[in-house]
Amino acid sequence: MRRGSKLNRLMDYWLGTPLLNLLARFHRKRAHPAQIARIGVLCSPALGDTLLFSGPLQDVRKAFPGAHITHICMKQNLAAAEIIPGADARVVISLTSPSATAAAIRALKLDVLLDFSSWQRLTAFYALMSGAKFTAGFRTRGMHRSRGYDMVVEHTNTRHELENFRALLAAFLPGMTAQSEPAVKVEAGLTPFADQADVVVFHPWASGQNSHLREWAEASWLALAQEIAGPQTLFVVTGAPADMPRVTPFVAALRGAGLRAEAYVSPDGFRSLTALLLHAKLTVSVNTGVMHLAAVAGAPVVSLNGPTAEHRWGARGAHVRNVQPADGSGGYLHLGFEFGNQPADIIDRITVAQVVAAAKELR
Repeated sequence: MRRGSKLNRLMDYWLGTPLLNLLARFHRKRAHPAQIARIGVLCSPALGDTLLFSGPLQDVRKAFPGAHITHICMKQNLAAAEIIPGADARVVISLTSPSATAAAIRALKLDVLLDFSSWQRLTAFYALMSGAKFTAGFRTRGMHRSRGYDMVVEHTNTRHELENFRALLAAFLPGMTAQSEPAVKVEAGLTPFADQADVVVFHPWASGQNSHLREWAEASWLALAQEIAGPQTLFVVTGAPADMPRVTPFVAALRGAGLRAEAYVSPDGFRSLTALLLHAKLTVSVNTGVMHLAAVAGAPVVSLNGPTAEHRWGARGAHVRNVQPADGSGGYLHLGFEFGNQPADIIDRITVAQVVAAAKELR
């Protein structure tokens, strides 16, 4: 269930809500099981959400060192699921294939299923139909999805999504003090451009609904590059294969401005891309999965937050800077699709000077 697909969200709401709540009427709340040997964890298919979820996943691992933990993921977030620690196994499901997905989850014979997704009725439906002895998930305002869980935790727009995840886990394990930071596994020997000493990564592309509203103007990227370039700086422009029609002319524009530039599409999901981000002296990215990857990996990253609220979705890591419009506008996205009648130029209110200042603090 893609957050950026309006049709999927409408189907999830108008079909999923009545079906889920009808079935939930027959559900009786159950107590926390005394013995827990098999745990399933589920989160949003968004890449950034999955990377943030890696912190609480490690806490589940610490709390249940002898349990078998299965990360139930989707093809949309598989690239992130493959590189986060904590799970013993992954099962890939399709949210829009109800019969096959419900059967696959029931086959796991779970003692506990923790659903870290926040708005999808389908994930709540699968938790209800999972056969797990105990389930926990979020009550999110306006989403009408929480009646089928055995334990419910409030999901709120006043805290970062990582803290929402932690709140769910803290309610499930009262008194637990572990607060693991999000992390990824890094494989040696995969570093692209390893022979370059001064690499700066630009990731200008967002994804999902109204993605263009989260993308900074090309002229601003060019001006930024000219301000921060050194004699040997190589600008590496990253993107998915679908971004190449935009990446190629942007690289040409950087070269036309007298700068060294190359395009890069990772051949192996997030594995080589993670190594590149750690090798780079700096990453500048719009607020999207690649930004979260750089931040969680511990790489220096500047996040451009326009419509995306820093307090909800800002970069979290040891070497990060979050930049938002100096006039205080923007930051209205909570679950990722609340665009409404907001202005279309929010992210372009971030000035080049702001980003240059943030970049110099990290380089």
